[in-house]
Amino acid sequence: MDLDLDLRVVTGMAEHADGGVEHGALLRRLAHAILGHGDLGAARAEAIATLGERRTVHACQIVAAFDGINRVADVAGIRTDPEMGERAAETVATLDIASMASH
Repeated sequence: MDLDLDLRVVTGMAEHADGGVEHGALLRRLAHAILGHGDLGAARAEAIATLGERRTVHACQIVAAFDGINRVADVAGIRTDPEMGERAAETVATLDIASMASH
């Protein structure tokens, strides 16, 4: 499957709000709200109205799983291998995350 995705959708900087992902902007708002950066009640209600309860629960589970995995890896001191580090650096540069962290 060949998808034309704009990873900048995660920072709200994509050329198109959905970034090539169906309901991408809504999923971004929901993920941010789950992580404490928005109105969770409003994001959840919008997601349920748009996606339905089942798909909203699945989206929430994915956000929680990734957040949990990252926390465990950080606490355990797990380091990425050099190849993954290079890919991560490219993603950070693409998304301009480093400048966002300083705000």
